Amino acid sequence: MIDRLAKTVTGTTLDYLHHGKSKPLHSAIKKAESTYQSTTLPSGGDYRVSLTTTQPDHDFLNSFKDNIFTKAIPNLVSFGYFSLYRIQADHDEENKFQYGELTEQSDIDAFLAQKDRLSADGQIRFTFIKPTKELLELSQRLNDDELEKLAEILTSAPRYNEKTNLISDNSETIISTLSTLSDDVLSSSLNALTHLTQQNKVHDRAAPFTPEGLLNEDGIENPLLRVEYASFEDSGWMELNDYSSHLMQYIKLLDNNKMPDGQLLEFNQHISQGDFATNAGMIDMAITMKPFEHQHFFALLQEVDKSNTQNIFAMLGQQTDKWAHTQYFMNDDGEFVVHHDQDTSESDRRALYKNVLKAYESNGMGWMNDVVALTFNEPAAMHGEIWQQLLHDLESRPDKFLRSDSIELWTNANLDIIKQNFVQQQLQKIYEFNLDLQVPYELGELQYIEPERHTDSPKNKASQTPKNTVLE
Repeated sequence: MIDRLAKTVTGTTLDYLHHGKSKPLHSAIKKAESTYQSTTLPSGGDYRVSLTTTQPDHDFLNSFKDNIFTKAIPNLVSFGYFSLYRIQADHDEENKFQYGELTEQSDIDAFLAQKDRLSADGQIRFTFIKPTKELLELSQRLNDDELEKLAEILTSAPRYNEKTNLISDNSETIISTLSTLSDDVLSSSLNALTHLTQQNKVHDRAAPFTPEGLLNEDGIENPLLRVEYASFEDSGWMELNDYSSHLMQYIKLLDNNKMPDGQLLEFNQHISQGDFATNAGMIDMAITMKPFEHQHFFALLQEVDKSNTQNIFAMLGQQTDKWAHTQYFMNDDGEFVVHHDQDTSESDRRALYKNVLKAYESNGMGWMNDVVALTFNEPAAMHGEIWQQLLHDLESRPDKFLRSDSIELWTNANLDIIKQNFVQQQLQKIYEFNLDLQVPYELGELQYIEPERHTDSPKNKASQTPKNTVLE
């Protein structure tokens, strides 16, 4: 099999891609020509290609950018910066080759044999995954369908490294973690990861609520001040990590090894039933809670109605959702301030999750569903205080919770106060952020804009704010 690829060093890689002896990849490219239309997909020039060869190959790169092979990439690879891995020969030593990290001809042959098992799309995806011994051994454990899933998963998790300022992928971390699993758990986890990958690709990352007047004529937010706690330069790149977080949180769960195989198999079944938000909540809670708390956690998993999009786990999933921590304010001149607050800390999430499990153990699923129904749409940063205060009042004044409408009465009496405190905290952060700017803005008094929920209107209006929600 090495012989058929030796020509890659005497000509260009493009020669190899179209060479008659290169049947599998040639077939993949022909399939791409009929599947992906260059007139409707981003140009190859929108993608930055890093070649693994040490030789300059400008002719190849220029041809590659306009090749239909590249036109297929935006549909198959979830990030625009990638490496193209191809076999290289040592010009100083005959019959010595390198393919990614593989240098033994037997390993290269074996890796190519795995690649040949893939569909046309899978072969294109595998071209952008570094060949390693660990990936080879993992691939050999999988059937054809599982290998296809692995190729999609590995090309669906971009990564931005803040320290090196480089963009790559999480494939090595994913491969290392999956390699440690037993065969049964590996197969089950690939199904779960595929489910999460497909959810991730269709998940709407647009802001669920935009105040009327915030968007300019081009449909772009145009606030007076935007408060973000990452540098402006980093915030765009960090969206890559946000895109991958749904998958990588699950990989973290596998890597932490907090669950025995039986629990992982059961957990993966629950993942297959959950929507994006529900799975985000389930995975983060599974990671954050201690192993001794898993008994009550799994009981809750069994009882939650995952077909209800506003279930307890979907609510908890907001704790790590950027938009659930985004608040809008307006000053007297009608100018907007957008506050992207930081996600809830791990310690605060853990405290919230403990209170949720405590409520479930003490009061049951029906009682908890009543709480969720009445508080689901409150800002994510309020949820911890809501559950903490509710359980405190329940323990100190149980006589107040005997009526069937006791939860509704409690929320009517307490939510406005909790929200006023929340808004004051948000305003304090905004003013402090503004004062730290080299040239602070004249913000004046800011009014909190209450998000409108459950409306078919594309335009949302600012609501009036309770009196104690402004700072001077």
